[in-house]
Amino acid sequence: MKSESQEPIAVAIDAQISAKASGGTETALLSLLLALGASKIHDRFVLIGLKGYANELAPFMGANMDKFVWPASYRWYDPAIEGSTAKKSRWQKLQSVLGPLGGVVQILYRYYAVNAPLSPKARRLAKYMGPMKFMVPPAYRLYRGVRYEVTRPMVAARADKILKSKNVSVVHFPYPLHFDTGLPYVYEPWGLPHHHQPECFRPGEAEWMDGLFGRGCRKAAMVVTATRWVKQDIIAKYGIEPERIAVIPRLPRFDHADQFMDRDKALAGLPETFALFPSATWVTKNHIRLIRAIARLRDEHGVSVNLVCTGRTDTPESEQINSEIGRHNLENQVQFLGVVPVERLNTLYKSARFLVHPSIFEGLGLPLLEAFHNGLPVLASTAACIPEVVGDAALMFDPFDEADIARALLEVMRNPEMLDDLRIKGTHRIEHGFPSPDKIATMFDTVYRHAAKASLNNEQKKLLDEMLS
Repeated sequence: MKSESQEPIAVAIDAQISAKASGGTETALLSLLLALGASKIHDRFVLIGLKGYANELAPFMGANMDKFVWPASYRWYDPAIEGSTAKKSRWQKLQSVLGPLGGVVQILYRYYAVNAPLSPKARRLAKYMGPMKFMVPPAYRLYRGVRYEVTRPMVAARADKILKSKNVSVVHFPYPLHFDTGLPYVYEPWGLPHHHQPECFRPGEAEWMDGLFGRGCRKAAMVVTATRWVKQDIIAKYGIEPERIAVIPRLPRFDHADQFMDRDKALAGLPETFALFPSATWVTKNHIRLIRAIARLRDEHGVSVNLVCTGRTDTPESEQINSEIGRHNLENQVQFLGVVPVERLNTLYKSARFLVHPSIFEGLGLPLLEAFHNGLPVLASTAACIPEVVGDAALMFDPFDEADIARALLEVMRNPEMLDDLRIKGTHRIEHGFPSPDKIATMFDTVYRHAAKASLNNEQKKLLDEMLS
């Protein structure tokens, strides 16, 4: 991967995750780390770890990698915090009162630990301050911001100072959250669900996401997507030049694919035959229409489909999903197991009759690829990039039409030979439809070097053309 004229560069990869989490973003990032670590790439990779979780990255690191803890943390949209402007407005008023000295207020606010809870000592002090007790919270939070770096906003100057101390030339943000930096960076937004289904998000959240994703894409030296569908979406929504968006098809890591639980233990309490849907209960995953389709299948055709769901259930939609199950009397047909260990999930993949994936939006859809890898037939939605991902290896249905979901379920229940055909096509898709881990590593390294304006060898130039075409 290196010619005589190429100088190695250092790439910072923002890996502020828990390696034990089972989400698609975490899986994709850890897969990339494994691929980069096993490659013969001469560039160096510096992993930015999350405080308290950085050591979890060690099993995924190669000899060409180092890690350190980032002295700040991310926060996703929180209506309570985003809607509360009282504290900030007081600072703005102070800035206007001070006139020419208002710039000092702006500098101090960078160090202000917004909403940090008062310590017991600060609360006791406030009791003795009488009418002046209002001064204690801002004074304490300013002290917290100065004393503890983790509470300070990660402004570009601070981030760049840290990164340059590691000789970093380019940064990779493998998920939408990112910090400001003056260094060139590679950005992975994965998809723009807030543009397609804004009604699926909390008040103000879609607008907040639009600002986050838009800034990330516009300021990035390069944007990376897993599908051409998402690339076209980003071009249409944000006006990003096509030559700044590289398409790198992704596969989940399969290093853990041979880890299984005792089958009897993994399947305890589950029906003998079942369909599997591993996904958190977000609105975009479309659990409710799937549940209604299962009820329709039972009521109109006398066919029962047992559904087993895994993934997070601590979402705002969970209560409505449970109500829908009760309304259709499906308690004996639909089960939610919550987040399960990877060993149990693999056993479920091997034991299920088929995977049903009714999502109305995906940036890739890793469960589809995990099903293919495990030889599990797939029934999938026609939404977003899913047709591009599955090719001809899945039985497709309209996710917005409960009758069409029921139609697909009925087809495989009445014609089990279809499942054998889908199983063969899925295996072929995973073996021939995606680049190898080594090629994926080389593709990403090529994008890193291109973003950093470092030299490319002939192989990398060809790969870049492939990714941009």
